[in-house]
Amino acid sequence: MSRLIITVDLDWACEPAIEETLDFLSEHNVTPTVFITHHSPRVEAAMRQIEVGLHPFFDPTSSHGRTITDTVKHVMDLPHNLPAFRCHRFGICNHSLQAMVEAGMKISSNVCTDLESLPPFRNRFGLLEVPIFLEDGGYLWRGHPLKMTQVLETKVQEEGDKVLLLHPMHFAVNTPNFSYMARVKQSMSRKEWREITRTRLNSLRWKGPGIRDLFVELLRTVPQTASLGDLLGQEEVLQSRHILQP
Repeated sequence: MSRLIITVDLDWACEPAIEETLDFLSEHNVTPTVFITHHSPRVEAAMRQIEVGLHPFFDPTSSHGRTITDTVKHVMDLPHNLPAFRCHRFGICNHSLQAMVEAGMKISSNVCTDLESLPPFRNRFGLLEVPIFLEDGGYLWRGHPLKMTQVLETKVQEEGDKVLLLHPMHFAVNTPNFSYMARVKQSMSRKEWREITRTRLNSLRWKGPGIRDLFVELLRTVPQTASLGDLLGQEEVLQSRHILQP
């Protein structure tokens, strides 16, 4: 059996984009794992219905902190209910991995493939590493078709779980190619990016075929879904939801 595991990296997205993405997933009875970079009213209001992990950015220019210690402290203070993390830009090293393990993390999802179905494995730190099958930005960057091809359909229907990585801005804007979103981001400051209004978001939305359309096709092709928490076991996840909320 093939199942899709839907994950969402917030990447400091504006609230209207987050709302649109989570509303869509809720309407389709999908329980996503959301990796958060910042406080989001929509995410925090839905914590009983969704899984929430962490999305630290380990970089000297990061708003999370200039050091590994500061970054870990910052993200651990964000509301979350699953001991899982994925690093922004997949920026990870042995020191940051060790720090996240010591902070209580049990799942890492920091291996991103190009449409490869790889089973979860234990890494050198004992974390359950869950590889990504398709990341929206990487898919666009590679210039893959924005429609269901026979090759993609065959790959996605292969036995096993397939982790999809969505970004709220790509989803809401229906990004048609990598350079389109790059131009949008370059046209505004970090603050402006965070504070995009619904009206402005609608004006940026691509009217032709885009990554959102492909995602909808993927859900139609493989309607069975699971979550990262399912991989830990229901009993452990329920315990984590009580322990990890600040």
